[in-house]
Amino acid sequence: MSKVPEHLVTNNPYGFAFYGPASEDDTITEYQHHTNCGYDEVITKNGNKGNIVPGSHYEHILGEKSVDNRKLTEEENVSKLIRVENGDLVITVPNGNIKLKAQNVYIEASGSDDSGSFLVSANEAVTVVAGEQMTFGGAKICMTSTDTITLNSGGFINFLCKDINKGGPFSNLPFIPGPLQDLLNGITQSCK
Repeated sequence: MSKVPEHLVTNNPYGFAFYGPASEDDTITEYQHHTNCGYDEVITKNGNKGNIVPGSHYEHILGEKSVDNRKLTEEENVSKLIRVENGDLVITVPNGNIKLKAQNVYIEASGSDDSGSFLVSANEAVTVVAGEQMTFGGAKICMTSTDTITLNSGGFINFLCKDINKGGPFSNLPFIPGPLQDLLNGITQSCK
């Protein structure tokens, strides 16, 4: 026989909600809300919360009041804040798209020491388009391709550098000696 919840909020043909364990074997549930359409919400004693939404979820934030008590005169007036003190934030959409649309989009990776990377990977194509100017900056910038690299400009292409190395000096050799091959492989691997 299952244990009666410590405090039953409601139980009707549309669903139920209660505080307390869900059964005799349940030692962690503090609150559960279930509706007949399949929506579930569970809060546990260790502070975890789980939701199952069988349909879509819609949230509309008017942003009339700041969520973090900032003055309205400040540049940023945060209306929704998701802060994860420990652990990762994962958004997974296996059968759909993720769209971010805003006046401006800022992405910052601010890890300590040598961490803080921003990685982009795609099975097909990566496209970055700017209406005015695109800037790439780094201590080292590598461009590598298994096919071709094309620079197409309606204006000038300016190279401001100490020297330019070009050509394929080893392309006509039937084989490349081992130490030289290791050096070339090291250069190739460093640009991945």
